[in-house]
Amino acid sequence: MEKRRRVINADLVKELSFLGCKVLEGAPLYKYSSFKIGGNADFLLEIPNEKALLFCLENISAYRYMILGDGTNVLFSDNGYRGIIIRLIGEFRNIKTLQEVIVAGAGASLQQVLNNALKNNLVGLESVAGIPGTVGAAVYGNVGKRNEWIGTFVDNIEVYKDAKKKCLSKDQISFSYRKSNLEEEYVITKVKFLLKKDTKNDSLNMVNENIHNRVLIQPLDMPNAGSIFKNPTGYSVGKLIEESNLKGFQIGGAKISNKHGNFIVNTGQATSKDVLALINLIKEKIKLKFNITLETEVKIINDK
Repeated sequence: MEKRRRVINADLVKELSFLGCKVLEGAPLYKYSSFKIGGNADFLLEIPNEKALLFCLENISAYRYMILGDGTNVLFSDNGYRGIIIRLIGEFRNIKTLQEVIVAGAGASLQQVLNNALKNNLVGLESVAGIPGTVGAAVYGNVGKRNEWIGTFVDNIEVYKDAKKKCLSKDQISFSYRKSNLEEEYVITKVKFLLKKDTKNDSLNMVNENIHNRVLIQPLDMPNAGSIFKNPTGYSVGKLIEESNLKGFQIGGAKISNKHGNFIVNTGQATSKDVLALINLIKEKIKLKFNITLETEVKIINDK
């Protein structure tokens, strides 16, 4: 295992702390992942406002870093992360509603945004019911159901790139199944959603139905990172895995869920190595049996 490098000096730590940032050295990433897997990061920064974010981006550009939401769709390395993990807190979790518009910070809870929409009798975000995570990560990955996406209701997005702020209109953003054209270098800070009034008064029923379906078929009682693979066009990965008799197969502490084949669960002591071994096994079996190449949906974060 590579020795952890000190990538932030004492003066920078002092400045960041003065701006309200929380600076953690050697942060255990399993605590920031729904998979409960991961070694230590060199540093983890929790940034409460745009002033602090701008200062941070201006001073860490030479270092490797990544933005982390709630860690609900990531697999960290057992060796941790050589660089800086950034979490947006404070004002980045604010949610404001005006008529048919909801403006949410990138660090806001996706479910809180949905609840806000329901409270204001707005429809459009029902497909994200029960999906954990933050607004920024959800929009970047265009979460939702197979044919219903959060990106449909995005009006504009505020981002930083190279420590410069810009606003992207909906005409500049394209969404498709589980992805967007947003660049990895973008730091999303705010999203404006344009919704519609619920004239049929059935949005709550749709939300309850979506949540019920997730509880029914997903292993929500065990640590996991959501769907491991994207569904190929015309196929369900869960069904392909089931037809390959892989449900329940286990390597180390990582197990293919008996409840849903496209979920890998941590039975208690799973490592990233265990999960990656299962992912590769599934890919090989599905390719051999169906001649289909699977693409991972979970974001695999290498240590360096």
